[in-house]
Amino acid sequence: MANFKLKVQNVHVYSNLEVRLKSRTMKEQANKEVERMVDKKDLFTQYEWKIDGCEDGGINSFDAKLTDAIVERIEEEETDENIFWDGLTAHYDLNVAHILVNTNLETVLKASTRDDAITEIKTLCNNPFEGYDWKIENCDEDSINTFDETLKNEIAEIIGKDLDVCIVEG
Repeated sequence: MANFKLKVQNVHVYSNLEVRLKSRTMKEQANKEVERMVDKKDLFTQYEWKIDGCEDGGINSFDAKLTDAIVERIEEEETDENIFWDGLTAHYDLNVAHILVNTNLETVLKASTRDDAITEIKTLCNNPFEGYDWKIENCDEDSINTFDETLKNEIAEIIGKDLDVCIVEG
């Protein structure tokens, strides 16, 4: 009896992001570092952004749209409130809430055969959130902020393009 997962790639979800800053000594330096990043709109060079709760990052696309969304959110909020000291690693982290990112989602299916998995997925497309625990691929924590009609439609559209690619055994 096999276990199957449904993996949907390149989906846009709202999630919280975090990045490790280079500043290690004072919060004022961390604030200035963030200001420089925003002023130059150079957020990704030499920085490893990731979805909060995802050790491997979880972000598929680092583009101008993502840059603009992060910059807009940082400018809306008080930067100081979003910079946190990580005593374990002796670094400051910047957290940015509720950003639309391109990522991969997965959920465990109930089916034990490939044919049953295909049938289950076709039914699931009508209401993908009911009875399924969706997660960002390879993330331990629940990092998806919003399950809405737009996400539902995007999941159904991607599955509809190539259902076989979305079924993963194991």
